[in-house]
Amino acid sequence: MDLLNYIGFIKRGKNRRIIFMNLNKPMMPSELVMKIYKSNSNTYFNLVSRALSELKEKRLVEVVNPKEKTGRIYRRTKNGEKVAKKLSEN
Repeated sequence: MDLLNYIGFIKRGKNRRIIFMNLNKPMMPSELVMKIYKSNSNTYFNLVSRALSELKEKRLVEVVNPKEKTGRIYRRTKNGEKVAKKLSEN
């Protein structure tokens, strides 16, 4: 997948874009929920978890500690950083 396809993928999902752009350092999903939505609602946690799964599938984010069942930490991949840089230029 090329850079423009990744950008299109992220832009097609409002929550995906918000979550991807807020993942500017390694974070747990619960930290992202509080940072973005200022609430620890299960609804928001589900939105963040789904978006992170979709981004992970496209290899734009990765899990730093994959053996952990809880408290997983996500960060952007090198490719994800390139996409984030392009998105922030727009």
